[in-house]
Amino acid sequence: MSTMKTKDAAVLLDVSQTTVKRWASQFPADFQKDHLGHYVFTGPQINLLLYIKDRIEQGTTLDQIKLPVSPKADSDSANKAVAVPFPKDEKELMARVREVERSLQQKADEVVSAQVLQHRAELDELRQMVAQLAAAVENLQDKSAKPVARQEEPWAPVPTVAAIPPSKKRGFFRTFF
Repeated sequence: MSTMKTKDAAVLLDVSQTTVKRWASQFPADFQKDHLGHYVFTGPQINLLLYIKDRIEQGTTLDQIKLPVSPKADSDSANKAVAVPFPKDEKELMARVREVERSLQQKADEVVSAQVLQHRAELDELRQMVAQLAAAVENLQDKSAKPVARQEEPWAPVPTVAAIPPSKKRGFFRTFF
């Protein structure tokens, strides 16, 4: 039994591929997809597409078209329904869903791990800053406790306000006012 892809069927019917897909999607029970989700048409299905094309050319809308049903097709569909309760496609679909879920979980774990590492690095930086601030505060406290000892040791004389000439004093205040 020869099969045709959507493009080949469209060329044979002299319509666009989109039209063939639209017709096939209108009657999903009669036109099956392969494992990749592409339509594959056999001889009887091409005949159905020709029937659909003829009906549309006669002015019938796609919703009004009723496809002819052969007795052999009825018995085949009844046998399929009894023999295979879960088609292989559903098992493959479930396997793919599980794989996608596993992949999604793995990516979520990777994202969380990356965020934890980033937060850990930020916390380390904050700890270092706190340690530096504590050292600076301790250093300032030590310096504030030592001025008594410095006053005992004479350094250079501290200039007083009276020692500054008046012109400099006036210039200094003018910078503020």
